[in-house]
Amino acid sequence: MTTIHAGAVLSPEERLARRRLILRDALSLLTLFLITSVIFTLTWLLHRSFVNHQQVLGQRWKARGEVALREGRPKEAVEALRSALNFVPDRETEIELATALAEAGRTTEATAYFNTLWESAPGDGIINLQLARLAARQGNELLAVRHYEAALDGTWEGNGYGHRREVRLELAGYFLSRRQYDQARTQLLIAASNAPDDPAIKLQIAALLERAQDSQSALGIYRAVAAERSAPVQAEEGAGRTAFALGMYRVAAEYLGRAIASPLVSALTDEQKSADRSMLNTASRILVLFPDINLPPRQRAERILADKDTARMRLTACAAGSSATAARLSGLVARWGEIPAHITGQQLEQQPDLEQTILQLIYDTETLTAQACGPPAGDDALLLRIAQNPFAVEQE
Repeated sequence: MTTIHAGAVLSPEERLARRRLILRDALSLLTLFLITSVIFTLTWLLHRSFVNHQQVLGQRWKARGEVALREGRPKEAVEALRSALNFVPDRETEIELATALAEAGRTTEATAYFNTLWESAPGDGIINLQLARLAARQGNELLAVRHYEAALDGTWEGNGYGHRREVRLELAGYFLSRRQYDQARTQLLIAASNAPDDPAIKLQIAALLERAQDSQSALGIYRAVAAERSAPVQAEEGAGRTAFALGMYRVAAEYLGRAIASPLVSALTDEQKSADRSMLNTASRILVLFPDINLPPRQRAERILADKDTARMRLTACAAGSSATAARLSGLVARWGEIPAHITGQQLEQQPDLEQTILQLIYDTETLTAQACGPPAGDDALLLRIAQNPFAVEQE
């Protein structure tokens, strides 16, 4: 075997052999590199295909779950959203799954799921809202209110201002369901002060204020909305209804009359229209009976005398019911005995002190006879309404 030493001169055959060897090694390395590249590329493409397929399947199941949730099929939503999470773990999907569990009545599972999510994001608005709803469903008022308040202070995606208003109204509704009217009123007044210039939202708040037994605040909102251009008929109807409840019969008649005459009255239900007509008739009759201080003196005196006759007849009929009732009303009968039997409108007009005495006696008679003999009817019932708050009748 021939050994080639350094510095030796190679023959042409030896140089050719060496070039062939180098070329063969280079080709081998290139081939190995190409094979490795192909394998890597195929592996990457397969992985990408698998990942993309998972994404597609995850989105498909997620969409099915969301549709089922919107359409009120929470059990189907649970299964679909679980499948979606198996393909693509996602926080939003986890929240939707927990929501579906809650709507499916699986309260314990939903609570555990939301508590786990809450631990990683205690300031998340939607998570606190869902926990508040679950606590309310379980009768845990303290926890429900705590989570509602956390939702109000929490972070929200998108329109955070709108979400917080909805949470506040929901919290007010929760207080109303528990007849905690003061707490509900507080939340509603905050919502009203921050409400956007949207009639629908303002009317919603006003309706809730009515339920919270704050007709005065509700009336203010209804009147403000009714004063706007192209106001919905519900604003005038609401103003009339709440004014009627407050004994403000002049205002009630004005707004109820406008609502019934409105070309948009068809937006009201038949039940609402019937109730509105009844209230309008009642308010109109009360305004005929009421001796308004701004009436001409003679007309006011004549109204007081007519109301006096009505009230006295009511007392006579009530006292004749039984000896016990007569004894109960004896003081009232004695007061009537101190009133002149015959008096004209002109005489009463000239005696303002007597006018006030008779007027107060009318109101006391209707109030006391209602207690002794039960609710009155006809004009007596209307005089009793006036007696309950005579200063509100003509209030503007």
